[in-house]
Amino acid sequence: MGHLGIQYANKLGFNTVALSRGKQKEELARELGAHFYIDTATANVGEELAKLGGARVILATAPNSKAITELVDGLSKHGKLLIAAASGEPLEVSPLQLLLFGRSVEGWYSGTGKDSEDTLKFSALTGVRPRIETFRLEQVNEAYEHMISGQARFRAVLKMS
Repeated sequence: MGHLGIQYANKLGFNTVALSRGKQKEELARELGAHFYIDTATANVGEELAKLGGARVILATAPNSKAITELVDGLSKHGKLLIAAASGEPLEVSPLQLLLFGRSVEGWYSGTGKDSEDTLKFSALTGVRPRIETFRLEQVNEAYEHMISGQARFRAVLKMS
């Protein structure tokens, strides 16, 4: 779940579970408001979410169909898996996984002007601020490599000296 999602959920009284690969992201997830953290590299995500009572909503932001597929069993009764990341691979979801518990899978095309406007209004209302990594303009190649290699933890921003 993104930073905004964690802050938003906490203000509404939900328990938030952050899912990510590796233990190195747990501290940051908790700092941003996650109540629980599941390391997807070492745990069965569906089983772990089910132990917590199942998720009412899962926002899938990683473009990895295999990882998204594994989330379905972590949904609660009438839970929704909202996919906001594109992958060319198909999802492998059994109709029984959905029908027996009234679960659903939905795509969400994010990034419209209205989405940005709503996000900015929410941020102004709640005090949520972005976290960024800055690079000098001369470091453009380094910044690009940092981002494309998956090492960037936040938005990579070039700073005009």
